[in-house]
Amino acid sequence: MIKTLFRLLTGLIISAGLFSPALQAGTLDDIRDRGYLLCGVGIDDFGFATRNKQGIWQGFDVDFCRAVATAALQDPEAVQFVPLDSQSRFRALANNEIDLLIRTTTWTFARDVSLKVHFAGTTLHDEQVFLAHKKLNLSSIHDVAGSRVCVTRGTTSLGNLQNFIAANGLALDVMPVETQAGRWQAFLQQQCDLMTSERSDLQGGLLGLVDDPERYVILPEVVSREPLGPVVRDDDPQWFDLVRWVIASTLIAEHYQLSRTNIEQLDISVLAPEARRLVTGEGVPAEALALDARWAFRVIRDVGSYAEIYARNFGSGSGFAMPRGKNALWSQGGLLYAPPLR
Repeated sequence: MIKTLFRLLTGLIISAGLFSPALQAGTLDDIRDRGYLLCGVGIDDFGFATRNKQGIWQGFDVDFCRAVATAALQDPEAVQFVPLDSQSRFRALANNEIDLLIRTTTWTFARDVSLKVHFAGTTLHDEQVFLAHKKLNLSSIHDVAGSRVCVTRGTTSLGNLQNFIAANGLALDVMPVETQAGRWQAFLQQQCDLMTSERSDLQGGLLGLVDDPERYVILPEVVSREPLGPVVRDDDPQWFDLVRWVIASTLIAEHYQLSRTNIEQLDISVLAPEARRLVTGEGVPAEALALDARWAFRVIRDVGSYAEIYARNFGSGSGFAMPRGKNALWSQGGLLYAPPLR
C-alpha cells in the first residue's frame, strides 16, 4: 500500500514537471528488490509452458522468461512462473501481479493501443487453423455445414473465427469455451466437430493430450496470422527496452552462429564487430538499461540463441518437429529480424 501511494504521488509530481521521470522507481528496481522475476505463462500450454514430472517449468515461453531473468538478475532460475488463463492474463499484468507476460499472446492493434501495454517484439509467427475429427472426412472447412466448432473465450481466435465465418458464408455453430483445457476436453469428448486455435497450440495438444493423433486432421485453411510475443505495461520504457533487446540478442546470436555450446570457447578477436559487441558489451550503452556489459553473453550462455530455443521446444527432438518456416531468420527466408546492435 505504501509503495502504491508513493508511486501515485511520484507520478503526480512527474506530471507536474517538478522532477525527472528518471527518479521514478521502475519495474527492474522492483524485481531486484524482490530477487526474482514474476513471469506470466500458460497453463499446460504444450511446447510453450508446462511442468515436467519433477515440477520444473519448460517450454518456449518459459525459456524467454529465463532469458530476461538472466539478463536482469544474472540468474536464469530467478523466475517465479505465474500460470494464467486467457481471461486473466491482461488483468494480472495491469494489476502488477506479474512483471512480464509471455503466454502465447497475439500482438493486435486493439490490444496494443487500448490495454495500456506494449508488445516487446514477436517471438513466434503463428497462424490460426482448424482441427477436425478425421472420421468426418473433411478436406476443407468449406465442406462443413451445420458443424460445431470449439474456440476459447477471451482470445483473438474467437473474433477471428466470427469474421472468417461471415466472410466465407460458412454454416458453423460457434461454441465458446472458458479455458484452453476446457476447449480440448469438449473437442475430444466430441461435443464439437472442429476446434480452432493457433497451429502450434493444436499440434502441441495432439502431442501432449491425445493417444492417437492420426484420428484428427488439421485443415488447410488459415484463418489469420498470429504474431506471438512478450507483453509489458506501457508505463516503463526502460523495462520495455530491456525485454525487447533480450529477444533481439537471441536472434543476433543465431545470425552469427553463437550458442550455449560455443560461447565460452570463442576467439573474440575473429568475431564480426556486431557479434563481438554482443559477447563483450563493448561499445553498447548497457547502462541505459541498468544492465552490466555481459548481459547478452549470459542470455546466450544460460538459455541459448533463438535457434536453440526453437529446436529445444519445437524441433525434431521435442516431438513437435515443426519446421522453422516463417520463424527462420530473414537471411534464411523467414520473417525474424533483429535491429542492429550498435
